[in-house]
Amino acid sequence: MSRSMPQQNLNGIIEEHQAEKQPYFLSLKWKVMLLFSLVVLIMNAGLAGMGYLQQLKLFDTYQQQIHQQQNRQVKSLLDTSFYRLEQIALMIPSLAEAASQDSSIPLSKKLQTFFLHSAVTLEMEWGLEEAAYYSNENILEFNWQTGSLDAPFIELVNSVNRLETPLTMLQCNIRCSQYVATPLLYKGKHAGVILVGRSIADVIIEFNELAKTDIAVISHIDQASRFDHHSRFLGNWQRYISASSNLKRLLPLFQDTAEQVDLNTLINEGHTASFNGKEYTFNLVPASSDASVISADFILVSNITPVVQQIRQATTQSVLIGILGFILSELMLAAVLWNPMKRLLMISDSLPLLAKNAFEQVRQKLSLKHHDWYQDEIDVASDSAIELTYTLESLNEEIAHNTNSLIKRSEELARERDFLSTIMNSAQVIILTQDMDGAILTMNTEGCKFIGINDYRRGSGYFSDLYMNAEVANEMLPVMNGLRQGMIHVYQHDASAFSSDGQNKTISWVHSNLVEKPIAGIPAVLSIGLDITDRELAEQRLAWLANHDPLTELNNRRYFQTEFEKIITLAERYNHSSALLFFDLDQFKYINDSSGHHTGDAMLQIVARKLREITRSTDLIARLGGDEFAIVIPEADIPAATRYADKILSELKKITIPLKGHSHRVSASIGIVAYPNHGSNANELLSNADLAMYQAKESGRDQWHLFSSSEQAREQMSARATWKDKIERALSENGFILYFQPILEISSGIISHYEVLIRMVEKDGSIAMPGEFIPVAERTGLIHQINRYVLRASVAKLASLNQQDIDITLSINLSGRVIDDPELLPQLTHLVNSSGIDPTRLVFELTETAALADVNAAERLMKELQAIGCRFALDDFGVGFSSFYYLRELPLDIVKIDGSFIRQLPTNSMDQVFVKALTEMATALGKDTVAEFVEDEATLTLLKEIGVIYAQGYYIGRPSPEIPIKNLPIQKRQAETLQS
Repeated sequence: MSRSMPQQNLNGIIEEHQAEKQPYFLSLKWKVMLLFSLVVLIMNAGLAGMGYLQQLKLFDTYQQQIHQQQNRQVKSLLDTSFYRLEQIALMIPSLAEAASQDSSIPLSKKLQTFFLHSAVTLEMEWGLEEAAYYSNENILEFNWQTGSLDAPFIELVNSVNRLETPLTMLQCNIRCSQYVATPLLYKGKHAGVILVGRSIADVIIEFNELAKTDIAVISHIDQASRFDHHSRFLGNWQRYISASSNLKRLLPLFQDTAEQVDLNTLINEGHTASFNGKEYTFNLVPASSDASVISADFILVSNITPVVQQIRQATTQSVLIGILGFILSELMLAAVLWNPMKRLLMISDSLPLLAKNAFEQVRQKLSLKHHDWYQDEIDVASDSAIELTYTLESLNEEIAHNTNSLIKRSEELARERDFLSTIMNSAQVIILTQDMDGAILTMNTEGCKFIGINDYRRGSGYFSDLYMNAEVANEMLPVMNGLRQGMIHVYQHDASAFSSDGQNKTISWVHSNLVEKPIAGIPAVLSIGLDITDRELAEQRLAWLANHDPLTELNNRRYFQTEFEKIITLAERYNHSSALLFFDLDQFKYINDSSGHHTGDAMLQIVARKLREITRSTDLIARLGGDEFAIVIPEADIPAATRYADKILSELKKITIPLKGHSHRVSASIGIVAYPNHGSNANELLSNADLAMYQAKESGRDQWHLFSSSEQAREQMSARATWKDKIERALSENGFILYFQPILEISSGIISHYEVLIRMVEKDGSIAMPGEFIPVAERTGLIHQINRYVLRASVAKLASLNQQDIDITLSINLSGRVIDDPELLPQLTHLVNSSGIDPTRLVFELTETAALADVNAAERLMKELQAIGCRFALDDFGVGFSSFYYLRELPLDIVKIDGSFIRQLPTNSMDQVFVKALTEMATALGKDTVAEFVEDEATLTLLKEIGVIYAQGYYIGRPSPEIPIKNLPIQKRQAETLQS
């Protein structure tokens, strides 16, 4: 009875407790899932947001770099256009002077005539659109295709006349043009200003092709109200689109942008706009500092739609991946918690039975879900009424279960960490974190690759170790400390560093502060480095090309002109002398024509290397164009300059160039001038050095010549240059013609042999004789082209006569320079084979003087021509000292007796003895003889008595452009004379 009362009381208490109002029930599994979901959601959102913001920062930094690069490109293209216009303006006076040699014509009239006659060339080939000439008193002498020249032009001309230096100006109204005004030097004096201008359309096109970015020029225009309804007038900006790379695409974009943003905001901050579903950035580059109503600016429009879409796509992917991870995490957590929570509910339902002493019923109910091979906390709860040891065992199982849960959670966090690590290591930039002391805590794969390690060990290096030297590290220390202490939030700079392969790289760094208060061992600064070495090298290459010749790597004419002026200024200030050596390579044009430009280029490179070896670091050396070089020797007098020239000639002779089976030894002709002896400025010294160089060529090449102020030398050089131009014109315009002089066979009185002579038809229709242009052609190397023309025309004439069944023989005169022409024989062989002529009908003549100048080469040429089937004649025979010796040694077919022995033959017994002896010797050696300058009947009769076979001269027949095949009165007359 006493035992039943407590039980009854306990049951009553339980019933009372159950009768009380129970709070709302929320399952433990839902609590865990909600808390876990909230944590995962916050982490995914934070990572996605950080990634998006970081991409925006990188994009903004990249855009700033692109805008800076584009600004430099625009400025560089404008400078290049200025240099081109400057060079054209500098050439115009010389071209105008060359076109009119009459010194009585005023310079302004020459220039006006030149512009009128050369308008097509100036516009089509040089791109000029406007030009004007002002006197040194700022008076407009004439203008070409220009409108009204208002105040800015007058101010520009005044400045150039005053400073005597080229200046440029960009002028925009309805259209934009660039103008360059250059001082004009005429007859050694300042003679005014040449103003040239052209549209900047080429600059816009070149920038568009180079940067792949659209560009437009917007300008103020005077009387804007006249254009306020024009489609290209932007009313909100009060600007006019003067030019653009693609007006059709850009005009709607500009109109839309002008309505959304004012121009000042665009100038100060740039602008990003959306238009027709695309994203664009606007970058304004001032074209000049001119604030007048006709000033202009460049606007660069970049289509950044792909980049924006890429950022959006990356952000979307990041969000999708986070959502997918969130869903997978929830599913895994639900799968883990569902069954255990169900069993706990079963235990909670069974526990009230213990109060009712229904132990067996509880054991039976719990044993339905009891695990035989493992136990957890639920099993312990079900067995706690039976055995306390099971409770302890259940606790151990619970600990094991919790450990597994922690491992699973750690694996999830590890996967997230690996995802972030993959992003960092796949980026092609250096990404690292620093602590408060500058120690590098983490570094991505690109950074490890840069410093040459496979895996970075935390804290094993410092950021300052990446700089090239300690001095730079010390300079950057205050800024980096400010970042690490939180006083500076973002900092960007460029620094040099050595990569693992020993190369000097330029890294563009962007540093971001991560914490407000630094803590030891915690990342304080995030640093991202981009390798911009290739971009810097490209910029340095462009700067180098502005002052150097890319083929020889020597200074170019522009740089040389500037530095030469500086040297002259210093020499004038300190009363020093300086010397200029101006030279070109002998026979360079011939090498280009015969072996190709690649051989000429190789020769120029070899010569440039040799010049760099023998010059000093203080000397100024440059390639001025073609094969022309110049060396300035500061503080050198004339004896030092001549010694220097001897050294150059000696060193150049050591260079040999292989040319189709033989070697060509390099030589040069050098002109020497000294300051102040031969000129007071760079242009005068260069002009005089050029004259001296031509004097060296005139004297035989491979030598130097010191400038002389003799007017006769200037006139000779001018005449030589004039004849050189005439020869080149005749070669290009088919201005040469052939004349034919008959050669009589004395014994039969028959003419079947003609000597081919060349004439040149000048512009006025007059005929120039060979003595006027052949010497110049030999000195300038043009003789090879003349020889080939004569050969082609003679073979064509002979082939034409053969088609008419007319057999004659043609004698072709060869210049002495033909010995050096490797193309003669291949061309002759081709012509003979293709024309079908009998090669025995061709006789080639070479003067005795030319043959004796290089006997071995002459003998080789004779044998090669005879191998083809042609015959060889020695012209002007008898004038040499060793004539009879070479008559025996050389493989000759015909000997032409010099006319000096024929003119007075009937009255001069000494000439008769010499001609008779020469004829007998030649006949004995099996060679035919021809007497030149036969001008009367008595001479012809005497030649027949002596035994000469052929006669040639005015008595036989004068040279004629046609061969009188059907009507040969001279033949009949000579035959009758001989018979009588």
